[in-house]
Amino acid sequence: MKKYLSILPVFIFLLTLGSCKKSYLDTTPSDQIDADKIFDSVNNVKVALNGVYRAMYMQYSDQEQDGHPAMMIVMDFMGEDIVHTAAGTVYFKGAYRWTDHRIELNDLPYFSYRLYYRIIANANIILEGIDRVPGITPAQKNPIVGECLAIRGWAHFMLVQLFGKRYDADLLNNDPTGLNSPRVELGVPIVTKYSLDPHPRATVEQVYIQVNKDLDEAIKLLDGAPARGIYRTHIDKSVAQGIKARVALTQQNWVDAAKYAMDAMQGYQLMSNTSYLDGFSDMKNSEWMWGAHQLPDQIPAYGSFYAYMSSNFNSSHTRSNPKKINIELYNLISNTDVRKKLFCNDVNDYVNFPGLIDASTGQPASSQTRARYMHKKFVVSDPAISAGDIPYMRVAEMYLIAAEAKARQGLDVEAMDILELLAKNRDPNFVRPTNLTGILTDQKSLIMVQRRAELWGEGFRFLDLKRQNVALSRPTATGHTATLANVGVNSNLIASDKRWQFLLPRRELQANPLMEQNPL
Repeated sequence: MKKYLSILPVFIFLLTLGSCKKSYLDTTPSDQIDADKIFDSVNNVKVALNGVYRAMYMQYSDQEQDGHPAMMIVMDFMGEDIVHTAAGTVYFKGAYRWTDHRIELNDLPYFSYRLYYRIIANANIILEGIDRVPGITPAQKNPIVGECLAIRGWAHFMLVQLFGKRYDADLLNNDPTGLNSPRVELGVPIVTKYSLDPHPRATVEQVYIQVNKDLDEAIKLLDGAPARGIYRTHIDKSVAQGIKARVALTQQNWVDAAKYAMDAMQGYQLMSNTSYLDGFSDMKNSEWMWGAHQLPDQIPAYGSFYAYMSSNFNSSHTRSNPKKINIELYNLISNTDVRKKLFCNDVNDYVNFPGLIDASTGQPASSQTRARYMHKKFVVSDPAISAGDIPYMRVAEMYLIAAEAKARQGLDVEAMDILELLAKNRDPNFVRPTNLTGILTDQKSLIMVQRRAELWGEGFRFLDLKRQNVALSRPTATGHTATLANVGVNSNLIASDKRWQFLLPRRELQANPLMEQNPL
């Protein structure tokens, strides 16, 4: 029987504190629950749910396939605000050059497609079987169902952003049956049941309807759920609201985007400027809402988010190719803003920017390449191990969503009231502008500079450019070179270019007779 990629048979993964086996596709590995026993007890279901979260950041077939964190790297490398300083290793090079996602046989479309559908399939298994658990009470069941629905909504949201065209609310409202309307444009299959049957592509609008349906129900079910504690690896009500805010922002539903972002931020505190320089690898930080808690013995031999993104782990990828900030963006950040301290202005400043550390000596590695504007945002606590917590959502993003959504409604004073709380936290010398009409006009306006500076390296830039219908611009003044970056340097990549869509993987097209082919 052919196995359709979108409904690929999966196994529930057990997240253990002691170990994580690499044989996650074995039929009876020691770190998984037997499928027949998942629903024997509430505890078994919770273990299976832990495994779904583990599947979000485990390594799949290659060292640049470390789950969603690998896709976070892809999304930022495909933007303009992370600059490569040298060719480095082959990993993620094709994403930076905008080639990998446009080849049907390439690993990137296949990996990203099966990653999110595998997560969806695991969530569906739990949703379909949870009523079989003996004696389960509503108080036990509702949070689990809420989490699974939020996960399923989030994963479909990721897929439609990658493989579908930009959601255009104006076209939907003004020309609902036009060729480019979300109501007509094809997105991805909607999978709400675990099944081996093939699924056709739904329209972009249909996918978003399902995403919102799942998130709305999740928010209801997660209301009153037990607190998560200091390790915020699971989705709670605030995270579901945060995902809902992201979706609304992408759909240009400004009212809902502001509402859900402001609801989501309740109960969190922005971090201090001291904490801002601690390395972004510890989710006990006061403003982390959701992330992956990655343990040292869960790290594969090669790979992991921090092997590619940390400033101090001595990997072959970072040793010759330190990542730096877009120079134009760096110059737009105030000198008194703590975020500017994340980027090196003097390559000889080893005190503030030691760079890669030789784990055997604890000193800066002599073989490393150093570059002006290289970052120190992501720092692992032990330079011998590329392990650290990975940020999926922080409350700062909610401030930025609410401010942008308010500004796009023309509510500039309300937008500035929200943004000022974040901006003044990061820069005590921040001065509120007297003319608010220009706080959201282009990528160099106040709100967008705040967003770009705040979320640098956290996986947002490609999706931000796409949802805003903005060209990719990487002129040499930003630090990019045509040799390395390939796209957007000598001329902008216009927003209507077909390359803003990932191609569906060839293996899915060949196996699924209901799947529409990629457009030429």
